[in-house]
Amino acid sequence: LMPSSSKESTTNESNPIYGNNGTSSLDVHLYGPACGLPELLDKLTEKLETENNLHNVQIMVTAGANQAYVNCVLTLLSDESDQSIVFAPYYFNHVMALQMHAGDECVVVGPTVADDDSSGIPDIAWLEDYLKEHTGKVRMVTVVNPGNPTGVSIPLAKMQEIAALCQKHGVWLVVDNTYEHFDHAGANSQNDVPFVCVNGEHVINIFSFSKAFSLAGFRVGYLTASKDGAGARMFEQMLKVQDTVPICVSRLSQIAALGALNAGRAWVKEKVDTLEEGRKAIIEALSPLESVMGGSGAMYVMGKLPKGVDDLEFASTLVEKHGVAVIPGSFCGFPGWIRVCYSNLPSSECVVAASRLAEGVSLLVSQEGALLNAV
Repeated sequence: LMPSSSKESTTNESNPIYGNNGTSSLDVHLYGPACGLPELLDKLTEKLETENNLHNVQIMVTAGANQAYVNCVLTLLSDESDQSIVFAPYYFNHVMALQMHAGDECVVVGPTVADDDSSGIPDIAWLEDYLKEHTGKVRMVTVVNPGNPTGVSIPLAKMQEIAALCQKHGVWLVVDNTYEHFDHAGANSQNDVPFVCVNGEHVINIFSFSKAFSLAGFRVGYLTASKDGAGARMFEQMLKVQDTVPICVSRLSQIAALGALNAGRAWVKEKVDTLEEGRKAIIEALSPLESVMGGSGAMYVMGKLPKGVDDLEFASTLVEKHGVAVIPGSFCGFPGWIRVCYSNLPSSECVVAASRLAEGVSLLVSQEGALLNAV
């Protein structure tokens, strides 16, 4: 494990944003510190303390939240004997990262609660039972909050229950907070803190600039771990992964991320508020279906298709005959459902897309009803 990075430049101390000892703004082509540019790390520390109630943490800037998660997988899991829990419907990139590292055998898919009041929230009773029955086998638990693909904001109290369970059983909790700015229900706000994150020596929090600041192509994310105990020891080992995979995140991308942070959360909220019209239109379009999940967080809503309908085939039908694209729930370990995103278009165009979706859904429901009547 090399210190911060032996690849760092050491020129011109007048410009600390460009390196540990500073370099010229023309030297953005050089390697940077493995964990991130100092000025960005300082700004992230301030943001984490005031907006997420995260204190006493180390920060590692990554090439997007996906790379942050891969860092976790490579650091925490040794082989296929280490189990990792995700909850269906899950974010497929998380599962693919686990599969690439240790195969299908390491992936344990837990359920989410299905009742109307708690739909899309990890089944905590199931988690407690599983951790009890498989002591020493489970290495990490992954939760996305607000959820992709569920579109559900998990309340802070539930997150604290999950964190406490993981601590009790000696399991790492990895929380993907990519959609922290999209907690429409305010389920994780507390006092003056807009999005409180769980914390502890056994908790790794992941964040992203891709969604809130629309910097997806710049590939900037970051993760946090405790400065104490197991968190500190884990972080030291993760530095080896970081130095092997990206070495460092693009300096230009980090400078863009710093500019985004300077714009602040208020700027993001203005943009998020523009999604409301499209969100309502999509929920209305899915309303003829038996069950609709989401709308309280992130930028997604899921709909349950009539029994026996293939979600992949229906998704293809929506594209070919109605000109609207959705994600089949099968991609997320949730066959028989579809995931709809309401953030990819301006609100006026999203309303148009919702009307097309409504046509496809209404036609599907009417056809299924006719078949049932015929039987």
